[in-house]
Amino acid sequence: LLGLGEIARDLAAGGPTGFEVWPENWAIVEAWLEVASQWRTTALADGRVLWVGLDYAAARAGLDAAGVAINPALWSGLRLM
Repeated sequence: LLGLGEIARDLAAGGPTGFEVWPENWAIVEAWLEVASQWRTTALADGRVLWVGLDYAAARAGLDAAGVAINPALWSGLRLM
């Protein structure tokens, strides 16, 4: 299972250009791509960044702006990703 950073590195290095998504998960993946930059982070003293979690308010605003209809199943899947 690859993380978003690993996928980005693979693509930049000319590696794999795709990955499989089950059809029933496409709406969740598309929603994720709309809000993938909406993370709460904290800078640590040693210079690393701690990824705390998805900023729900920012994610909601991003989904609304993109015209993505949110239902309980989509929200649950988005949180799981």
